[in-house]
Amino acid sequence: MCSPKIAQVVAERIQRQGVPNPSRRNFLKLGGLTAAAGLAAGAGLLNPSRVRADSHAMSEVVDLSHIFSTSLPTYDKTALPSVQDVVTVQANGYYIQQWTFGEHTGTHLDIPAHFIADGETVDNYAISAFVSPAVVIDISAKAVEDPEAMVTVEDIQAWESANGELPAGALVCMYSGWDTRWEDIAAFRNEDSGGVMRFPGFSPEAATFLVEQRDIHGIAVDTLSLDIGSSSTFDVHFTILGAGKYGIENVANLKALIGKPAQVIVGVPRFAKGSGGPCRVMGLV
Repeated sequence: MCSPKIAQVVAERIQRQGVPNPSRRNFLKLGGLTAAAGLAAGAGLLNPSRVRADSHAMSEVVDLSHIFSTSLPTYDKTALPSVQDVVTVQANGYYIQQWTFGEHTGTHLDIPAHFIADGETVDNYAISAFVSPAVVIDISAKAVEDPEAMVTVEDIQAWESANGELPAGALVCMYSGWDTRWEDIAAFRNEDSGGVMRFPGFSPEAATFLVEQRDIHGIAVDTLSLDIGSSSTFDVHFTILGAGKYGIENVANLKALIGKPAQVIVGVPRFAKGSGGPCRVMGLV
């Protein structure tokens, strides 16, 4: 979209017609397309009942991703993303930004290669694993009392006692309520007087239980790390990624999925030899 040829064509068109603006004619065209879509639906070409069936009769789509910006919490607080406008509609007739960021920024995916030598990279990771039944383990009450509360084996078993065994291919998500701190970087990082971060995560025992005794696609957390904030050994990362599974960090809005049947879809760029990447995560309730 930003090749010299495209830029030349756009520039020539601006010279002839001026900078593009939405017009009454454009809106009328859109109305015509909408009317055509309505006729197609009436003719059975777009079958609403089939759409509902194909989406598992979902009633809601929940955005489980935070907005990606230049001011957000990061594990390394010096590693903030940056952005600049390359071209603008006003000056060039079209709009493009250029971003600079690490793969593990914002709501993002950890793939095996992130911690495991010769681990699978994101470009080759099985795409089928990015569609999963959602299981949300609520430890928010514990997190109020202890900023380094953990999802334990007992928490998982308590969920199973109420709901049945974890479904095959599940994405097991920790809801600690930490996502409500996202707009306050200091509160989200929660450093103590020694500069050590304190936030919830999975326990190493829970990670081992999930990969050895259950069939999961991965785990997700609403904090900066799969491990608790003060971890220096990253046992959960090694266990989950070492088993070929993946992790998602900085997930938002998991509260909306608690107690509801839902599917999660993870969309991530297919970076060559990538260790993960910022992702858009959707919950289909």
